[in-house]
Order: sequence, then structure tokens, then C-alpha cells
Amino acid sequence: MAGVREVDSRAHYRPYTVFVILFMAMGSVTFGFSAANIGITLGQPSYIKYMGLATAKNASALIGGMNGAFYGGGFFGSCFHGWVANKYGRKWSIAIGCMFVLVSGGILTGSANVAMFIAFRFFNGWGCFQLLAGVPLWITEVVPPKARGMLADIHAVGLNTGYTVSAYAGVGFFYTHSASAWRPPIALQMVPPLIVLSGIYWIPESPRWLLTRGRDQEAWTIVRRLHVSLKDKDDSFAQAEFRQMKAQIEFESTLESGYLHIWKRPSYRKRAFMTVYLTFSMFTTGILVVNTYGATIYKSLGYDDAIGLQFQAGYVLCCLVFNIIAMTFVDRVPRNKLISFGFFCVMTCLIVETALQKYYIGTTDKAGLIGAVVVIFAFATSFSLFMDGPCYFYIAEIWPTHLRAYGYTLGIGALAVTNIIWLEAAPTAFANIGWRYYIFFIIFCAIACVTSFLVFPDTLHKPLEEIAAMFGDDDLVMLYQRDLVAAGSDSGTSEKHNENEPENVDLGAIPKPPTQIHATSKHVEEV
Repeated sequence: MAGVREVDSRAHYRPYTVFVILFMAMGSVTFGFSAANIGITLGQPSYIKYMGLATAKNASALIGGMNGAFYGGGFFGSCFHGWVANKYGRKWSIAIGCMFVLVSGGILTGSANVAMFIAFRFFNGWGCFQLLAGVPLWITEVVPPKARGMLADIHAVGLNTGYTVSAYAGVGFFYTHSASAWRPPIALQMVPPLIVLSGIYWIPESPRWLLTRGRDQEAWTIVRRLHVSLKDKDDSFAQAEFRQMKAQIEFESTLESGYLHIWKRPSYRKRAFMTVYLTFSMFTTGILVVNTYGATIYKSLGYDDAIGLQFQAGYVLCCLVFNIIAMTFVDRVPRNKLISFGFFCVMTCLIVETALQKYYIGTTDKAGLIGAVVVIFAFATSFSLFMDGPCYFYIAEIWPTHLRAYGYTLGIGALAVTNIIWLEAAPTAFANIGWRYYIFFIIFCAIACVTSFLVFPDTLHKPLEEIAAMFGDDDLVMLYQRDLVAAGSDSGTSEKHNENEPENVDLGAIPKPPTQIHATSKHVEEV
């Protein structure tokens, strides 16, 4: 029998695993497309004219309200996700999010006035953030540990695919001389959620959630189908991983869950702080300010509407390309070092951009203005390479299964609130303090660069069931893969069992989890 330790060094997933993740990532595309719509829409002269924003005295407040409504709805959508994902399953939360986007997207397309548009941006944000919370959570729970970063990064690729398609749709319709040219790009956001809803029934549920509901056989079937290697003929790694999942989740079913319980235990409070702090810091880099108000920023640099939209489209395409490149090394670098280096690179770009805008906005110095655009692209490159994907899967990795949906909700809720703050303030800030607005982002990046390196544990390649030990919760880890490897090597039960029952796992053979496992930190690091 090939030992589990040997199999673990291989990529134990198959093309089907990648396919289902790519399919579910259409939910990520949905968020990217819908979130990007407003930036592209605000760059459309037909929209500005139709909604009367060119002459409205409160235009800045109305634009801020459009973004505030989206992220306000996002806060409630992320909270709703936590309840639905725990009670009805990860897939149901994703499906409901798609329904919200589908309906609200149709109404936004037909909006007759600003008030109607702002009202349904709220429900659009609700659905989008339910997807933003649901898709990466589901991916994190269905992928194997060795490739978790790479496969979970498909979510970030999906987000930027949505941003890119939306941007180029906006560029294309910019040249359509019609009073309703702004409507088709908004309508296109309904396509990705429709695709997800058409096939989600056949997509596997999270095996970890199924185990919390006692649906062991369904969970094993999914693990065996998704976590295999052509060279692992007897499914030895899938069996070991499933036994670890089952033992851990059986134990966690005896523990309290919910937000109140998170505040009761110091290690859970630490995770909650890290989750909220990371998402707050990630989006206090100003990334969504640039995404949303890119057309406005380029206009302030002296470029006309058409060039501004093309720059914005190129910007999000740059993000997409470097998200894909990031997949090649995200599982090779310690998580905390990767994130910390990302903050450093983004901070450096912001410092240079601030200086360039200070000295060249309002001038005709072509070299300085082009330099400002180039640095914005470098900013996007840094964020996409080192931060975009890890932000989403890291805050899922650090939580135990019985609290993961709740913990993830805290992070995505914090993301929504953070962007309400910065996006609501952005139009007024750009109008009144200009380049000085970036100073806030620089300060927070500097702090996050240090804290993420020193405080955040490295979860690279760790099974989700063992991460609790990294927070001092050794007593909450029931089985380590190292122990299963040793047991399997000594007894040879994995091979024998697989020969006799190729379609099933003898659940009774799974070791009964002890009340406590006194594992040392050194032990955890060696797994």
C-alpha cells in the first residue's frame, strides 16, 4: 500500500474537483460583475445624463448612497449567510444569494430614477455578499489541504473575471449613442447567477457540513470523489482525511456554537479579532476605492471619459492576470509572510501614487500623469499577487467547522462595513482633500504589514481539523494525520478495508475520539 505520507506529497484531486470549483466560482464572477457595475456605470455619460447627476447639487451624496446601499445590503447578506449556511447547508446559501442578484439585477436594469436604483442596490449587495461569504467557505471545505490555497484562489480569479467582463462591457457600450446605453452592462450581471442556479443541484455539498448532520455516507462519497490521485489506487489519503474529519466533527457536535460562544473562549476571540482585522486591513488598502472610482480618478488625472473607461478595464484585466499567476505559488509560501509582503508592496505603491498625484494633478506634465496611472496598475498587481486570494481562504481556514460559517460572517460583515466607510467618504474626500485621502490607507497598510507577520499563524498545508492547536486549543484536536499514518502503517487496515469494501468506509472502524489530545506545539508543526 502506498503510505498516506507518500500520497500526501502529491496533488490528491482530480479534474472533476477543479470543474466543480470553477462552476461554483460563477458565484464569485457574479459578485465581481455586480460590484464593478457601479464604477463602469458612473463612467457612462448616458447614465449621468439620465439620472441628472451632472446638474444635481447633491451628486456626490447620491453616488455615495449608491455604494453605501450596496455594502449596507452586503452586511445583512453576510449575516444571513451565517444562519442559512449552518442550518440548511453551504449550497443553499449560495443559491439564495444568486436569487437575490437575479431579481435585483433585473430591477436595476429597468430603474426609472435614482431612488429606485439606490433601493435595489441594497438587495443586490445582499445577494452579492451572500455569495462572497458562501463560495470561498464552500471551496475551503471541499478541497484537500495541500492544494487548498491554489484551488481557493479560483474564487479571487472569479471575482476579477467578473470585474473584467463588466469593465469591457462598459467600454463597448460607451460608444453606443443611446440614452439607455448604460442598461445592458447592468443586465449582463444576471447571467452568472442563472448559470449557478441551473446546475447547483448536481454540485456536491460540503462534506464537513454533511458530517454535522450525520450524513456520513454522503460525505464519504464526496471526499472519495474529490480527494483522489491516479497514483493513490486504494484511496488511502481520502480515507485518512475522512476519518480525521469525522472524529473532529463528532467531537465538535458536543460543543456550543453561535456568536455568543465565540466571545466566551479566548482562542475564539483571538480568531474573531484576526478575521475582522484582516478583512478591515485588506480593504483599507483602498483597493475597492480604486475599483469603484477608477473612472473618477483617471478623470482627475486629465484623461477623458473614453480613456478613463479603457484604463479601468485594463486595470481589472491586470488584476485577473496576476490572480492567475498567484495560483502558481500561493501554496509554496507561508501564509503570514505572503500577506505581510503584500501589505508592504501595496503600501509602497500608495506612497508613490500619493506623491505623483500631489505634484502632477492639474498639470500638463504627461510623464508625471502617465506615471500615476502606471503606479495604480502596480498597486493592482501587488494586491492580486499576494493578498486577494489569501484574504478569503485564510479567514475560513482558522475556524473550526462548527463555528466556520459564523466566523466567516464576521469577516465578510467587516468587509462590508469597511467599504461603506471608505466608499461613502470617497466622493467627498476626492473633491475636498484629493491625494491626501491615500494617507489613511498608507498608515493602515504599515500597521497591517507588521501585525500580520508577527501575529498571524501560518496555516499552509494544515488540515482544517488541526488548526485549532495553533491557537492553543490542543484539547480540541481529536486526531492528527500523523497518528493516522502511523496507525495505518502498523496495521495495514487501509489496504485490507479498501479491498473488501470498495464503495464504503467502515465507519465503526474509525477510532473513537478521546476526550482530550495533549499534543505539543512542536508536534503540530511537524505534521
